[in-house]
Amino acid sequence: RLLNSYGSTESIGWAVTDPPQGERRWPSVGRAGLGYEVAIVDEHGVELPTGQVGEFRIKGVPGRSLMLGYVDDPAGTAAALSPDGWLRTHDQGYQDRDGWFYFVDRSINLIKRAGENVSATEVECVLTAHPLVAEAAVVGVPDPVRDVAVKAFVRLRVSAASSRQAQVVEQLLTHCRERLAPYKVPELVEIVDDFPRTDSMKIEKRLLH
Repeated sequence: RLLNSYGSTESIGWAVTDPPQGERRWPSVGRAGLGYEVAIVDEHGVELPTGQVGEFRIKGVPGRSLMLGYVDDPAGTAAALSPDGWLRTHDQGYQDRDGWFYFVDRSINLIKRAGENVSATEVECVLTAHPLVAEAAVVGVPDPVRDVAVKAFVRLRVSAASSRQAQVVEQLLTHCRERLAPYKVPELVEIVDDFPRTDSMKIEKRLLH
């Protein structure tokens, strides 16, 4: 039986996991694992009500279910662990009223604007599900009205002539509107031949604007 779980190197094991038997609640990543406390907090470390998206914080037994710290890196350790022993994961998620946790995205992949959080990963998954799209990268760009606009860069499976690109963009936007909440639909879509990449061939998002 496959179990959905969530954890990190710093949390040593699975801080959140499906129970080995009994109820499962897909797409939840499970409930707090044995030996762990898990909370969803805001940017000030205040625990949020159920259903609200915030940062995963994890607490365990130091050296057993939570790291003691980073080797020879006291500054990094202080940044990762709060004074009262909670691990700052920089991952976003929420908890339901029954104690099940749901992973949303890495904090670095969240586009924050006008009080709304847009998961770039979610929008990218919707775009790459379209048969015309080979790859997609979604970022936030400056916007005079809402501070930040959602912009999608897409590489097509087959190149489209310049005269057809506007039509393709409208197809992609229609596809997004049918599958995403209105505030998550990109305001801008740019078709690219390729992406800037790291040495490991990952898309270098910081170079997209």
